[in-house]
Amino acid sequence: MPPRKSAATPIFVNKEDGNFREALKLYDQKQYKKALKLVDVNLKKNASHAESLALKGCILFHTGNKEDAATYIDKASKKDPNNYLVDHLVGLYYRALEDYVEAAKWLQAANENGSPNKPILRDLSFMQAQNRDYKNLKDSRQQFLEHAPGFRANWTGLAVAQHLCKDYAGAVSTLTKIEGIIKEHLTASDMYEHNECILYKNQIIAESGNFAKALEELESDKDSIKDQLSYLEYKGKYLLLLGRKEEASKVYRMLLKRNPDCVHYYSLLETCLGSTSKTPEERLKLYEKLTKFYPRSDPPKFIPLTFLPSDSPEFEKKCGDYIIPQLLRGVPATFVNVKPLYQSPKKLEIIEQIVLDFLEHEAPKQPNPTVTVWCYYYLAQHYLYKKDLKLAQKYIDLAIDHSPTLVELYIVKARITKHEGDLEQASEIMNEGRLLDLQDRFVNSKATKYMLRANRINEAIDCISLFTKLDEGAVNGCKDLHMMQVSWVLVESAEAYHRLYHQLKKQLQESDFEKESEEYEEAVENVEIHRALALKRFNSIVKLYKTFFNDQYDFHSYCLRRGTPRDYIDTIRWEDKIKSTPIYTRALKGLAEIHFEIYQQQQEKIDGDQLDDVKIKMKSGSKKQKKAKVQFNKKKAGLIAKVESEKDDEDPLGLKMLHDLEASDVIEKLSELFQPLSEEAPRLILTWDVLYQIYAIQGKYVLALQAIKNLEKILNRTGDKKKKQIGDKVINLSQISHKDSGANQAIVKVVEKGLNSAFPEFEKLSLEEFTATYSQ
Repeated sequence: MPPRKSAATPIFVNKEDGNFREALKLYDQKQYKKALKLVDVNLKKNASHAESLALKGCILFHTGNKEDAATYIDKASKKDPNNYLVDHLVGLYYRALEDYVEAAKWLQAANENGSPNKPILRDLSFMQAQNRDYKNLKDSRQQFLEHAPGFRANWTGLAVAQHLCKDYAGAVSTLTKIEGIIKEHLTASDMYEHNECILYKNQIIAESGNFAKALEELESDKDSIKDQLSYLEYKGKYLLLLGRKEEASKVYRMLLKRNPDCVHYYSLLETCLGSTSKTPEERLKLYEKLTKFYPRSDPPKFIPLTFLPSDSPEFEKKCGDYIIPQLLRGVPATFVNVKPLYQSPKKLEIIEQIVLDFLEHEAPKQPNPTVTVWCYYYLAQHYLYKKDLKLAQKYIDLAIDHSPTLVELYIVKARITKHEGDLEQASEIMNEGRLLDLQDRFVNSKATKYMLRANRINEAIDCISLFTKLDEGAVNGCKDLHMMQVSWVLVESAEAYHRLYHQLKKQLQESDFEKESEEYEEAVENVEIHRALALKRFNSIVKLYKTFFNDQYDFHSYCLRRGTPRDYIDTIRWEDKIKSTPIYTRALKGLAEIHFEIYQQQQEKIDGDQLDDVKIKMKSGSKKQKKAKVQFNKKKAGLIAKVESEKDDEDPLGLKMLHDLEASDVIEKLSELFQPLSEEAPRLILTWDVLYQIYAIQGKYVLALQAIKNLEKILNRTGDKKKKQIGDKVINLSQISHKDSGANQAIVKVVEKGLNSAFPEFEKLSLEEFTATYSQ
């Protein structure tokens, strides 16, 4: 933390300071060259002028000389850390560097060292919000409000800070005060922000647990609330929580009138009416009435199918009434709509018979011949769900023979072929469907995904590039995919490159290639390139999510200015869990595999040495090998053009990234990636599975024990399962901790005692018996 003192260092007392002041104005106007000239004049006269050093560092950073910028910033911060101008400039430098923790420290120092620039508090508050430093955020917002109380956004900002600190009473008080101040001065343009702030205040009261007060405030502010949907949803929720179910039911009927397709409203209405505890027949009567009110809505027709028992005569009748009209209309999503019912095997059988009977007896009589096609289409998906791939293939082939130009049929045929294990053929079928409608973005994306699953990476990128904006001279849309943040393509391509790496490595180890052939030399080069590209693509996902997190910085200001505090709070909470999203954790899983593989190679010195030996032979080989290498280098140039992820990519193939990783502590780097998941994704199996391996390798046995316990809670929620995955880790941890001669024996005893306490069978049973017990 930079040192501080109570009084500000005197500034602007000589000519050098005058030059600096002028340079500072030019810097604010982004006239960096002119500002740099003045700063250099100062530094020629006085090389230790701290303000000029700091300003030059900022200018160099914005003109691209980032290494020199860091040097000047470091000099300035050491020369005069008590100068609030230096502190401010250093803070701005770290903000530009997106190091918000360090930036907040220096801006805090600038404020405490007597800076008269009060807007610094606003910038400081944004960084504290970014760092989730809510306690200091509240103080900064309070100080800035006292400086500029004439803006509603500053009052809202303080209320948000108090809310995030769980000071609910303080937040409500702040919002109430500003409402009273501006009540008589509101214009038509202010009403949206006023509406949002009122609802936000109500949300805070509800979060504090005082639902009666929240309802009272909601009703008193009714005339000021323009968002009637939120008003009704809040009112219904409060009435239900307060046990006033009859009044709540009326509110939910009003909401259903607004949106009869919202399934959530139906379940809440049933909760209000208490019908969930009644017989299925009584519940059915409610939905029959609702169907009459909303005849074009799907939920009142479908929901009864979820609670009617399969042996009820009403189930088969209602099921037919639901499915057959969709088949007659040719609704492609019919199977998807009905699929939730398949969790009951008996209901599945009834549905199958309904569709087969309709196909046999009714479909041929229909004047519209496509009815038969949609029946085939449904049955193909139905039998695919049942894993009867022969029947699924039979029905989809019948459908294609009937209507060979219907794109949806090829999607299902490709899916069936994928489940048969022929990924190459599945990608061909999907591409055949894509060619029927080249303007369909969805089918294009599905074809791309199937090509990637078949490891046809270049073809996949060319396919998806049809929907990217190619730069002049670009070979494909790879750069655009990174710029547009198309995360699913990046993670799929990373996994494809990793599969190709293992495939080629296995072929080389098994000598599938003729030595000294061109194919052999190319495979030797490609095996490392594929691994490097896999690493680069996985890391691009990590970089992408870092960008997502950093991008919220602008919203700390924007949401307050626009008066959208509810959305802002939702954004903050979403960002706090961003690393638990499926794409991100999938990328981390791929990175974990690569890191552990490299660690094994570092330990055993086997795979790496074999590949190095191959490369040495190639470099010192025959003329034929040298010619093959020249040919490959030409291909390599073409490959680089295809895989560049950004303009002027310094490491297009990811080889430097791979070599740097191989030369580092790979387990420590992996630990840095996975540590945040312990907070953001504690219910994810991957989190504790990988963290266990990391802790075991690092010799952190107590943490490894805790990881096993956390994993056991996830896998054994009912408490009656003995998972092999857990048993193996218990045995492994006991063995490696005892074999570790450098381990603290007290720690080893603690771990052993912890294992015996958490898993009593481990102490009582022999190793063989314990293994047999934990075998599920």
